[in-house]
Amino acid sequence: MKDPIVESFPQWREKVIQVLEGHHLPSLTLRQLSAALGLREEERKLLAELLKEMAACGLLVKTGRNRYGLPRRHDCASGVVMGSGRGYAFIRPDSGGEDIFVRPGALKSAVHGDRVLFRLVSPGGRRRKPEGEVVAVLQRGCEQLVGTLERRGRHYYVIPDDSRFGRAVAITRSLREARRGDKVVVKIDAWPEGRGPSRGHLVERIGPPGAPGTEQLLFDRRYGIPGEFSPRVLKELETLPPEEDIPQIASAEKRADLRSLLMVTIDGEDARDFDDAVSLEPLPEGGYRLGVHIADVSYYVREGQAIDREALARGTSIYLVDRAVHMLPPLLSENLCSLKAGQDRLALSVLLHLSPAGDLESYRFLPSIVRVSRRLTYPQVEAFLAGESDLGGEGADPGEMLRQMDRLAALLRRRRLRRGALDLDLPEARFILDEEGKVTGVERHRPGRAESLIEEFMILANEAVASHFAREELPLIYRVHAVPDAEKLAALRETLLRLGHPGVAGLRELKPHHLKTLLEKSAGEPAEALIRYLVLRSLPQARYSTVNEGHFGLASRFYCHFTAPIRRYPDLVVHRVLKESLAPGGLNERRRAILQARLPGIAAHASEREREAMEAERASEDMKKAEFMKGKLGEVFPGIISGVTGFGLFVELENTVEGMIPLSELDDDYYAYQEDRAAVVGERTRKAYRLGDPVLVRVVRVDTAAGKIAFSLVEEG
Repeated sequence: MKDPIVESFPQWREKVIQVLEGHHLPSLTLRQLSAALGLREEERKLLAELLKEMAACGLLVKTGRNRYGLPRRHDCASGVVMGSGRGYAFIRPDSGGEDIFVRPGALKSAVHGDRVLFRLVSPGGRRRKPEGEVVAVLQRGCEQLVGTLERRGRHYYVIPDDSRFGRAVAITRSLREARRGDKVVVKIDAWPEGRGPSRGHLVERIGPPGAPGTEQLLFDRRYGIPGEFSPRVLKELETLPPEEDIPQIASAEKRADLRSLLMVTIDGEDARDFDDAVSLEPLPEGGYRLGVHIADVSYYVREGQAIDREALARGTSIYLVDRAVHMLPPLLSENLCSLKAGQDRLALSVLLHLSPAGDLESYRFLPSIVRVSRRLTYPQVEAFLAGESDLGGEGADPGEMLRQMDRLAALLRRRRLRRGALDLDLPEARFILDEEGKVTGVERHRPGRAESLIEEFMILANEAVASHFAREELPLIYRVHAVPDAEKLAALRETLLRLGHPGVAGLRELKPHHLKTLLEKSAGEPAEALIRYLVLRSLPQARYSTVNEGHFGLASRFYCHFTAPIRRYPDLVVHRVLKESLAPGGLNERRRAILQARLPGIAAHASEREREAMEAERASEDMKKAEFMKGKLGEVFPGIISGVTGFGLFVELENTVEGMIPLSELDDDYYAYQEDRAAVVGERTRKAYRLGDPVLVRVVRVDTAAGKIAFSLVEEG
C-alpha cells in the first residue's frame, strides 16, 4: 500500500483506541469516530476498512447496531477454542490464566482451534471453572479437515478424524474417485450454526486407511504440516547473495570481526541447522566475557518479502521423530544462516561481562562476522566433561574453554535456582531409527551437563536482550509465563495429599513459591518424575506477548526468545528490532507505532503455531512409540500408574511409553473411580490402584495410526 493515508493506519489505530478509551459511551458509530478523529469525508471509507481489520483481530467489538467499542468496556476478551468432542468446549484466554468452560449452546459457530471474542457469564469457584460465551469468531483455526467419507442414504458426510471438531460435515460437492470409507480432505464452506452440521466440499482423496504411502500424507493433512516452499519463495532465494560474499557484506556494514575468537557449536548428533555458537574468555581482572553468537537470519529474510511471509505463516520449525519441517528453506536453515564450522557467517553477537560470582556487569550487542572453530555434539562434550574421552579432531582445542564453561554454567544454574526458578527438567524420549526411519529403540533420556551448559548461556542472553528492550522502552515480543492460579494449585495440593506426599501435609494452602521446595524435596525419590509431571501440569503454558508479565518458571523479570531465529519467528522479529535500534538514529516514532500495531498479532499467531507444532510433535512421538511397541505384543514390562480416570488407568513404562488399562480389563472385581483418593477401588476386595503405584503390565493391543497402546495388568508372583 503506497497511499500515505493507509500508511498512517498504525497511528489511526492508536487514536481510535484513545477515543474509545476516553469517551463516555462504551461504543461509537463510524460517523462518530470519524468526527472525533477529524477525518475528511473521503477518508471515512479507509476508517471503515481499519475498523473492520481491528474487529477481525480482536482489538474492537462490533455490536449489533454497527457500533464499535473496546472489548474490555464490553466485558470481552479473546482466546482460542479447545473442543472436547462432547459438545462443550473450553477457551484458552490470550492473556493467560484459567481455561473458560463454554456450554454447547454458547459456542455460536465456533469450533476447535478458532480464535474468538468471549464474555464471562460466571466467575466460577471452588471445583468449578469460570464459564463464558462466544461473542464473535475472530479467526478460523482451520479451513480444511481430514476425515472418513461416509454415506447416509443419498447424502455424503465426512466424519472428522479429530473428535474435538465434533459433528460430521455435510458434503455439497464430492470427488468422482472418492469412495465410502476413504480418508479425504474437506474444505469447510459454512460453519455450524446452532445444531446444524458444517457444510463443505472434498478437495483431496488421500486413500483407503492403511494403504501404502497414505499414513504420512494423512498425518501431514491432519496436523497442518506445511508442504514444499512456494515457487515465489524459491524464486526469491535465487536473488540472495552467495556465501562467498559474506566477508564483503561484513566489511560494507562495518560489522565487528570476531573470526579470531575460539567459539564452538554444541548440538545433537543429527542437527543440521546451527543457530548459536558460544565463546568464553577469562578476563585479566577476574570474571569472564561470555559470547553468545546467533545467526543473523534478518540480513537474508527481509520484512514483508516472500520468504518472510512464508516464515511468519509457518511460525516455527516442527521436529517430528523421523524428519524436520523447517520454517526457512534449506538454503537458509542449513547453509547461508547456519553457523557451520570453518565457514564465515553473519551473526548478531551478545558479549556478556560476568563477575567471578556470575553477576552480569555489562553487555554489548554487535552485528558481527564469525567463524565457528569446532562443531561439537552433546554426547561428545558430555563424555569429555566426565573425563571419559578427549575431544579429538583437527583445529583449535576447546577443552580448557569447555571446562570453564561447565563451571560457569553450574554457577549460573545455582544462582537461577536460588532466585526461585523451577527445576523442571523432565526426562525425554530418545528414538533410535534405522536407515528407513523405522524405530528400533525408545530410551528415556535426561539432559546432562552439555545440554545444561548451552541452556544456561541461552537463558542469560535472552534475559539480557529482554532487559535491554524494557530499559530502552523498545517494542518487543516477550516470552511470558504467568504465575499459576489458585484453582490449579489447590487441585495440585489435593492430588499430592491423596498420594500421601509429605511436602504438602502441613500446608493449608499451596502457593506458587512452595513449588520450588516441593520439587527439591522430591529429588531422588521414586515418585520424582510423577511429582515433576504433576507440578508441570498445574502451570500455565508459556506464550508470546507484547506485554511483559515476567517468566514464572525461570524466575525472570524480563525474558524473550532471541537465540533461535532459524527455527522461531519471534526470535527473527527481535533480531530485526534490535538491529534497527542499534543503527544510527535508532527507531523513529513512525516505526515504533507500526511495530506496536503489528507485534500483538504476530505474538498471538506465534503462540498458536507453537501449540500446533507441539501437538504434531507429540502425535509423532506417540505414533512412533506405538510402532515400536507393536513388536512387543504379549511382553511384560514394569511401569508406574501416571493417570487415574473413570474409564481406565494410564501406565508409563521406564522408556517413557504410556498406555492405558481399561477398567473393563480388571476382571477380578468391579472397580469404581474415587477422585478424592486418585484411585480405582474394588467393591468386593477393596483392592486399590492409585496414582504413582508401581505395576506390571502386558502389551495387549496397539493402534499405530492413533498412537494408542492398551495394557493388561499382570499380578506379580
